[in-house]
Amino acid sequence: MEKEIVILRNILMSAALIEISVGLLHFLMPYYLYDVASFHLLTENEKSFVTLLTLAIGILLVAFGSVTVLFSKNITQLLDVLFIYLLIKVALWLARVSLELLYPIELKLFYIEPFTLVVLPGVIFEFVLFIYSLYLVSKLLKRKRLQ
Repeated sequence: MEKEIVILRNILMSAALIEISVGLLHFLMPYYLYDVASFHLLTENEKSFVTLLTLAIGILLVAFGSVTVLFSKNITQLLDVLFIYLLIKVALWLARVSLELLYPIELKLFYIEPFTLVVLPGVIFEFVLFIYSLYLVSKLLKRKRLQ
């Protein structure tokens, strides 16, 4: 059981650090959007809206990543709550993968074009980390209930 907790802690910490890093990158993204030719076709109000959404997503990613860090430090005490949290995270990342497939990013961002080629594998990787974490927590909960 201890080995699984260590593995789970490492996976959660890795997923959290990726999430926080991506969230911080969202704070830079509006400045890269200003270099996209089609962005200049938007009105000032529309530019502000896109900037606001991008920054809000960054804030949420940093917040969720920070909560994941907290969970990774208290796995055994928070196992039941962690299960529900991971269900939410799996649903969130599954939705994000689906949205990326439905609405691929055809813009050149951070000097990468098309940006979906970088984003989609990363989003799938985050989804896999959280689904595997959910599997491990399920195993730990089952073992805990049998004791």
